Amino acid sequence: MNLANTITMARLVLTPFVIASLAYGQVNLALGLLALALVSDVLDGLVARKLNQITYLGQVLDPLADKTLFMSLFGLFSWNGQIPMIAFALFLVPHLALIVAGGFMYQWDQSVIPSNVWGKTSSFLVSVGLIAVFFKIPYSVMLIYLGIGASYLSAGIYFCIGMRRETAKTSQGS
Repeated sequence: MNLANTITMARLVLTPFVIASLAYGQVNLALGLLALALVSDVLDGLVARKLNQITYLGQVLDPLADKTLFMSLFGLFSWNGQIPMIAFALFLVPHLALIVAGGFMYQWDQSVIPSNVWGKTSSFLVSVGLIAVFFKIPYSVMLIYLGIGASYLSAGIYFCIGMRRETAKTSQGS
């Protein structure tokens, strides 16, 4: 466990507190915790790269922490009627698929596909959409659907990378 992974774990631990504070109407606390979680997402990556602390654990924990936060916020916002339930369902599909496929891949050969610009773009768009929903900005649901679309594109790209990697391993082993 290094500093970067500790920061990521802190973000994972923050998630239920963000959701609880939103659910109980503690808006300022929720905003502060959410800001802390989003800053920690940037910070853990910077620390990992600058201090050469990139680990397999970090490559698994970071996207897991992101997906946990996003799924929780989507769930709460759809439960409250701020996001259509279909948007929540559409959001879950690529993210659960990535979690399951990533778990199988890691279990099979202890490999992880590192994050890339497509995953980062998807996370950024989803974050902006969720923040827009939170602040009741007009057309925020459109931003949510844009983020969901980017999530499907990102998931497709990750699956292609994974398939190419496995095909290359199989052809090298023959």
